Amino acid sequence: MKLFSFAAAVCLPVFLFLCSSAFAQDAPERRTIPELTLKERIEDLLDAVEDESPEIYRRINELSREDALARIMRALDSGVVPASSTEAKSPDVQFRESDFRKYPVFGVTERAIPYVRLDLLSASTVSQSVRELEKMAGESAPAGVIVDLRETAAGDDAGVKTLSKAVGKLKCPVMALVSGRTFGKGELLAAVLRRDRGALLLGTETAGNIFPLKRIVVNDVKWFVPDPPAEYYDISPYAIKPDLEKQSDVRLSFDELKEKPNKLDGDPVLRLAADLLILKAAVRPVEQSPAQ
Repeated sequence: MKLFSFAAAVCLPVFLFLCSSAFAQDAPERRTIPELTLKERIEDLLDAVEDESPEIYRRINELSREDALARIMRALDSGVVPASSTEAKSPDVQFRESDFRKYPVFGVTERAIPYVRLDLLSASTVSQSVRELEKMAGESAPAGVIVDLRETAAGDDAGVKTLSKAVGKLKCPVMALVSGRTFGKGELLAAVLRRDRGALLLGTETAGNIFPLKRIVVNDVKWFVPDPPAEYYDISPYAIKPDLEKQSDVRLSFDELKEKPNKLDGDPVLRLAADLLILKAAVRPVEQSPAQ
């Protein structure tokens, strides 16, 4: 055998092997399988249901397209709803601050529990309440604080954040009063107080228009789509259910309440909130006796 032929016969296979993907630095170690899209996952699930339970698949298939999609959106806690099933209005309505009264913070009951009433949550309208709460925070810790949002229906994000921060400085239990007239930014503040301050919500279910809504049309069907800021991703866009439900349409006027801050019987929801805070403050952990 000639020398050239021998070299080619030995070196060429070795050269081709060394140039293969096994020695390529940037070659993937294994083939990557792309993740299934949401649409593919739903299709796979429906196919499996059709194979394993034809009766259930028939029930699903009998739903109207709008009803089926609405149920899926509800299950996903998305807040997307058909326009035909709601009279939803965007909570970002125009408002004039001059139309809303600014209420001072004062103490109710003999325990002087700070009572905060706000019908408008804007940076300027909450400033007075914030100053008064910060002053109270520098004094002895109160038994709790009550934030009355039963008529709160307008405002802005700055007002929500500012008031929530001021309430947190008191370092005491928080009660937020809500009703079907708690709307938009009022609902958002209730949800933020519950999430960030551990507030207990008392009253009735809120209006259910917590975030700004966009109207869209898909296949001739109109939908409302909530548009929450990223910082509120974990807050449900649906109506807020209180932790303790208390039905009452009676609410003391602010002037009457301020004149007689110890007489709360005319406002059952406020009376219950104050009683619960006083009871909580009265309960102390039982100290264990030292081991003998």
